[in-house]
Amino acid sequence: MKIKFLLYIFIACTIPLGFWAASTLKFEININAYNLASDDAIAGYESFTSDLERKKSEESIIILEKESGWNTFEDFQLLKEITAFWQAQPEIETASSITGLQYPKKGFFRIQSESFLDMKQAKRFQKRMGQFERYADIFGKFLSKDRMYALVFVSAPKGISKKSAQRFAQWSTLKQRINVHYIQYDLIQEELQSTLRRDTILLASISLCLILIGFYIFTKSLRGLGLIGIMVAFNIALTFIVMYTLSMQFTLHMITIPCIITVLSFTDIMHILYHQQTEHASSKTDLELQYKILSAVRIPLFLTSLTNIVGFLVFLIFSENIHLFNFSLASIIGVAIAYLSSRFLVIRLMDKDFVFIKRNNFHRLYRIHNSTSQWFWRRKTYILPAFVSASGLLAALVISTLSIDGSEQEYALSESKLTKGTKILQQEFFGAKQAEVFISIKEGSVWDKETLDQLEQIETELNRTFQPLFINSPGVLVKRYHRFLRNGNPAAYFIPQRIDSNYVAQLNQHKSQLGGEGIIDSTSMKARIVFGFGNLKLQEARKGYEHLRTVLKKNNTSAVHYELSGLQYLSDEATHTFSIKILVGLVLSILFGSVLVFLFMNSIRKSLGVLLVNLFPMFFALGVMLYLELSITPLTLFFLSILLGVCVDDSIYLITQNRKGFNALHVVPIFITSFVLSLGFLSLAFSSFEWIQPFGWIFVIGISLAYILDLFVLPLFLNRKAIFGNDG
Repeated sequence: MKIKFLLYIFIACTIPLGFWAASTLKFEININAYNLASDDAIAGYESFTSDLERKKSEESIIILEKESGWNTFEDFQLLKEITAFWQAQPEIETASSITGLQYPKKGFFRIQSESFLDMKQAKRFQKRMGQFERYADIFGKFLSKDRMYALVFVSAPKGISKKSAQRFAQWSTLKQRINVHYIQYDLIQEELQSTLRRDTILLASISLCLILIGFYIFTKSLRGLGLIGIMVAFNIALTFIVMYTLSMQFTLHMITIPCIITVLSFTDIMHILYHQQTEHASSKTDLELQYKILSAVRIPLFLTSLTNIVGFLVFLIFSENIHLFNFSLASIIGVAIAYLSSRFLVIRLMDKDFVFIKRNNFHRLYRIHNSTSQWFWRRKTYILPAFVSASGLLAALVISTLSIDGSEQEYALSESKLTKGTKILQQEFFGAKQAEVFISIKEGSVWDKETLDQLEQIETELNRTFQPLFINSPGVLVKRYHRFLRNGNPAAYFIPQRIDSNYVAQLNQHKSQLGGEGIIDSTSMKARIVFGFGNLKLQEARKGYEHLRTVLKKNNTSAVHYELSGLQYLSDEATHTFSIKILVGLVLSILFGSVLVFLFMNSIRKSLGVLLVNLFPMFFALGVMLYLELSITPLTLFFLSILLGVCVDDSIYLITQNRKGFNALHVVPIFITSFVLSLGFLSLAFSSFEWIQPFGWIFVIGISLAYILDLFVLPLFLNRKAIFGNDG
């Protein structure tokens, strides 16, 4: 009794400490940090671009949405007033829009500048607006093609204040109806951090509440409900303490960790409580009861935990990124803690006189199970071949249609103004994806006519392949300079036939004004093409990448070398590779469980049964995702690892039960576990991340299917008569 008291004290003290540790964990909210590219690939990218004289990006962008469009002289007078309003705010250093853009003009004795849009004379203004398409490289930075959106670039070291935003809301309402979207890095980070923290706590809380309610409905046991609640909280808290000790950053991937711990903890504890109920009457002492429970659950506890750890160990080995490494390590820690607490704490809390689940009248459940089992048994000759064939067909269908996608949408928050503003910026101005072509000059200069002609050919192919929203390159700088030399004539936007040393010297002198920051280095030996394009599916983007790599390879010479790069490109390639590795890891995890069953049970038949009944729900869940057009990404595949944990656990518990005949299967804990966890996963519908919400129903379908296969199909593999027709 004293030991139990001390254990409860230890558990009670650990829970608040763990949730304190969770509240102090640093949340990784920098979207760029979620790049799945290897650390070496990112280091190589940063090494090349560090010499390109990159200009510090604007801190904030204000998107002004006007349904009627920014078209008339009066519209742009209003835009000029808005720009002046922001320039006057105390926290703003500079505010710029197209109304204040100065355009260089060649004078007789020196370079002069004039307003790109004449805001004094309506006729000259209209003439310039009539050349919208011919000045696409300039207009495209400030106005969308349909002219519904205008941008104001703001430099504010501490960001746009809420007071200024409120003042502008009142001011703009008096002037004209304009929808405003603020793209401010710190605000995006703040919202993501707040949502990530809230979702992690909210989903875990709702899930645990639904699980406990479902558990109570079937068991009518407040005692068991309390034990499961505190042990799940203890396991999650202890995992957070270890993460805090190891100084891990909490990432978006780790939303799944409380779910994984809850699933595995509930499954193990449910079986322990079930065996306490069945063995307490025949036990003379608490130690005898604990020994009987341990004998019944020791092997399945170990096998289920080891199987899940193997899956995450594969992720750990394959991860070349610190955040994925930390996610895999934290998952392994959580699984290990769930196992150790069940094995060494929960069993020690079992008392022959204090039974957690007293209800034992599950006769209706057994009757339904027996009649259904007999139906399957009588048709075993047809069901087994049909199941094996269906498994192969489903696997072939899913594999043939499987399409891995990027992870950009995973960070989009539902019903978020910041998310809407970001989408506008991506769709209308800079593209959802960006890629780059690195140019390394070994002989000559990037300004050589032959090199510039090559760049133009590459850009032509790039336009044909990606239809980019913007391109910036050395070729664009030359075209802008040539247009400047022709007094701004839009027809002069091309690369001239002759480029001499004086021309190059002038280019180098004015490359900053031409938009060359981050495009070319001081030696003119390093440069890059930067382009942004629409949100192509990863498969389509990778086809484009492959084609562009082929084009670049053909243009490589001893004098110049081209290489496709960019953070988004590196992430896309790594996303595809890592997703394949995750799928392999999930399959290896199931295969490992199957091998363990063979080693412990010395039965190929049972091993094959475990393999098939667990692969089928996984492929079925993937099929549902494909049918619902849900993106297959590393993060959604991590979610499937939770489903895998449920499926494998039930299968191994069934396999390792004492074989007392077909009707001796322990239906109650499997049924309660499946039903309650299905109910718990409905909490995912409350997530603020749109991609998570459908997983509640996917889990319900997957767990229900796994239950049917475990209870009614797997037993057909447990008896030789089901396959060979006799007991020999």
